[in-house]
Amino acid sequence: MRTNAQSQIFMLGTSLDSPGGMTSVVRTLRDGGLFDAWCVEYIETYKVRRAITQLRVMSVALWRLVTALAANRVSLVHAHSASRGSFWRKSLLCALARLFGVPYLFHLHSGEFPVFYQEECNPVAKWWVRLTLRKASLVISLTESWRALLCAIEPTIRVVVVGNPVEVPIKLPTMRDPAINVLFLGRLREKKGVFDLVRALPAVLRQCPQLRFVLAGDEGEKEVLSLATALGVESAIHLPGWVDGEPKAALLREADLFVLPSYFEGLPVGLLEAMALGIPIVSCVVGGIPDLIEDGKHGLLVQPGDTTALAAAIVHLARHAPLRQSLRVAAHERVRSTYALPTLIAALGDLYAQLGCPKRAESNFGGDIRR
Repeated sequence: MRTNAQSQIFMLGTSLDSPGGMTSVVRTLRDGGLFDAWCVEYIETYKVRRAITQLRVMSVALWRLVTALAANRVSLVHAHSASRGSFWRKSLLCALARLFGVPYLFHLHSGEFPVFYQEECNPVAKWWVRLTLRKASLVISLTESWRALLCAIEPTIRVVVVGNPVEVPIKLPTMRDPAINVLFLGRLREKKGVFDLVRALPAVLRQCPQLRFVLAGDEGEKEVLSLATALGVESAIHLPGWVDGEPKAALLREADLFVLPSYFEGLPVGLLEAMALGIPIVSCVVGGIPDLIEDGKHGLLVQPGDTTALAAAIVHLARHAPLRQSLRVAAHERVRSTYALPTLIAALGDLYAQLGCPKRAESNFGGDIRR
């Protein structure tokens, strides 16, 4: 690897104004100082779903990376990847880095990656997946359980665990009683369990008629409302669409319970944010969630698709204030000790240093960094 004095870390990911947990992670790292401290230049590889726009975005990404590689300006490529199209885009750009002898980190965020590999990839695609992971200097997994799954795909890869970062308040807000507002954050898709949540509402509302459900997300508003209307629970739900920034923060501040009944997850950002604020959790035994939440200690976990158990867990939490209090305190401490933003920025910085990237000198912080 040959780099000059102005070499930088080039980070690859979705447009930072796009919705989604992976984007939220990158914005949190940027705002927490990682980009400034380590001379990170960000290249967006995906913006919108229109083919012509996406072709332009990817063409610009290829041009920016190739010209930087040719000028010996790249010390490391840090690729944030999900599954499917996200993986193919990042793997192509990482292959370019390999051609120039530049190391790369492959940072996997998708809870569906093993399914993508096992069920959607033909033999040639599987070979490419394994090659991409094997040639990475390091593969970043979000949890310990996902490390094992990735090593099952390619046993020779070097995997490190770095969780998703979250800003954690020093002091918990006061818990409200009775519980009224139940929050769901995420895309309104079947795989996120939002339709299971709506199907559980008749049983929940028979026992806790005061509860109101905010289902904040995009893509399936009409379908969710249609199902809620058919079940006679439409008056108990609110669909604000996708929220981010201050609107999302406001919903979290108002929430008394947080529900995420997904079928697939990596390490959900919304779940971490809710735990950091001490919002009692109901979620599912999928992906990295059991690494984060011990059932009965940090939250309540049910099997995905079990609407009876989901309804019972919501009712149990809503009716038992002492349980909500114990769960919220334990959840806050869990994320404070393991997922706090400064801790995870330091962990990534250690990886950058191990791979030979120079940290930016404090005296040079006024310089120009392109992002």
